[in-house]
Amino acid sequence: MPKSRVLLPVVLLVVGFILLSGCDSSDTKQSAAPPPPTVTGVKALAENIPDYRYYPGITQAVLEADMVARVSGYLESRNFIEGDMVHAGQRLYLIQQEEYEADLVQAKANLLSAQAQEEFDRLTMMNVREAYAGGAATVYEVEEAQATLKEATAAVESNLAQVLNAELNLSYTEVLAPFDGRMGETAVDVGNLVSPTENSTLATLVMLDPMRVTFEPGGTELIEFLKAHEAGMVPVQITVQQQGGSPVIYDGSLDLVNNIVNQSTSTFLSRAVFGNAKQYVLPGLYVSVRVRLRTIDNAVMLPDSAMSSTPTSQYVYVVDSNQVLQRRTVKTGSLYEDLRQITSGLKAGDVVVVKGNPMEVRQGAKVKVNLVNARTWAQQEKESEKKAQSLSAGSSSSDSTSKSSQESSSDADSDGPSKNPPPTLHSESDDPS
Repeated sequence: MPKSRVLLPVVLLVVGFILLSGCDSSDTKQSAAPPPPTVTGVKALAENIPDYRYYPGITQAVLEADMVARVSGYLESRNFIEGDMVHAGQRLYLIQQEEYEADLVQAKANLLSAQAQEEFDRLTMMNVREAYAGGAATVYEVEEAQATLKEATAAVESNLAQVLNAELNLSYTEVLAPFDGRMGETAVDVGNLVSPTENSTLATLVMLDPMRVTFEPGGTELIEFLKAHEAGMVPVQITVQQQGGSPVIYDGSLDLVNNIVNQSTSTFLSRAVFGNAKQYVLPGLYVSVRVRLRTIDNAVMLPDSAMSSTPTSQYVYVVDSNQVLQRRTVKTGSLYEDLRQITSGLKAGDVVVVKGNPMEVRQGAKVKVNLVNARTWAQQEKESEKKAQSLSAGSSSSDSTSKSSQESSSDADSDGPSKNPPPTLHSESDDPS
């Protein structure tokens, strides 16, 4: 039998084995390919949100007045307790009155004298006119009598002015509250000499309810503020921080957008008014101001955890229709109810990755998405953050307690002789090596 016929079956057998081995290897490779990584994603939401602006502010009294001495004299009494509430018309200080009472009496006496002289000159003029009619007086005498009467009338008016001035000066000896408010520290004690030029400011009175707050937005926001102010009431929230306590929040409204812009800072003065019924807020306090200018319709919202950042921008990974990741640069706005506004780069309904293996979340990677609700995810993140902070605070407290115990123990041990000798300090030259 020829050798070729004998070898042919063997060759065919070997080729078939090789082909089968290749198929098995290909199948093994296909079955060994890893599945796409699973990531957690949310759909970007479209919501109507308020457009909040935040500024530092300084509180200001609606009415504030310095109580000043308008006449000279010794301060006889103070009729209020520093820090107390006073009412409009209430007497606050009394300056000695005797001198001004005497001036008033003198002025009234002078007025009576002038009135009597005026009456006498009027009768004289009537007699001269009768005499002139009978031919017993000249025209000159008539004119002289008329002029004298006019001088007497002028003297009456002058003395009347003196009486009014004396009454006014006497009234100035009582320093009265011009409006309801709280008195501050008195600047001059009873017994001191006061006058319009010396020790003139006695105290300051401020109205505490309502209260104002001033703040300065940037010039680029001017048109928005003017439009909002013209459209109606602009809500403003004032937050006052407390040492060791929760912030206190007051609600008010915008009442002024100033008519000029500060050229050096390119800011403009704005002001809001708010109720201060308990009068816990005083003028000059630094507070936080939140202004609601308008409502943003269909704002695109995402949890903060979806955002990654570079030194110059922020970006997210969007899952396209083929389950492939696409990196998109975005611009963000304000945070509202645990979600961040996306002002550009996304549209509502886009699926965005919020959690995944950082080594697998990259441009062009194919993934499997586990969708969750964006708001639910944001709330879960917030709760997790609170728990972490609570655990951290508890750990810090425990460490502090442990440290205190150790210090106490160390102090107790220090009362007896030390069991270990203090370490010896060696210089490099002492080293035997």
